[in-house]
Amino acid sequence: MLFVEGRLGHAAAAALETATAQLPAGAANIVIDLAGVDYLSSGALKILAALADRQAQQGGRLVLRAPTVAARLALELSGLLGLVDSAAADQ
Repeated sequence: MLFVEGRLGHAAAAALETATAQLPAGAANIVIDLAGVDYLSSGALKILAALADRQAQQGGRLVLRAPTVAARLALELSGLLGLVDSAAADQ
């Protein structure tokens, strides 16, 4: 599980990309906890979408856990809300 916190703006999106590139390829599920995230830039959303696509191509899944209200709104507007763990989405 990868824990992310703070603002995922332009600079932090590059760090997110580096961190997700180091996650194990072929893992069945990659879980990213967004409970501490108060902003998701378009760059961060693009990285999450690319990671979700990579996982799907390898037969795995990207799961976003416990997004804050702000992160959830960004995910909804970007069409990535389906990646949110449904149990955590109700929190």
